[in-house]
Amino acid sequence: MSTEGNNPQSHPAFTTEFANHLLDLLSSDDAFRALFADDAHAALLQAGLSDAEADAALVGDSCLRPEALASKEEISAARDALLESMTSQTAHTVPFCLLT
Repeated sequence: MSTEGNNPQSHPAFTTEFANHLLDLLSSDDAFRALFADDAHAALLQAGLSDAEADAALVGDSCLRPEALASKEEISAARDALLESMTSQTAHTVPFCLLT
């Protein structure tokens, strides 16, 4: 993750490699999706972030804590927009990012 220019109320931007990996898991792996819905911190650790990076990713109203996770198909269809959002240096507090 990159932390340059980060808003303290949003999570740092992810690297393109990590964001692609996370989107791969969220769009295809039922066990990972269940873990993500139940414990996003543990899921981010499993996906490859450090404990500190996972904490930073879940700060404030992070889009990585949706009330209801979008379907695998919806995440696949929105992949380009999600990748752009997850890797940009702008605020990452859009709560509907991974919602159905």
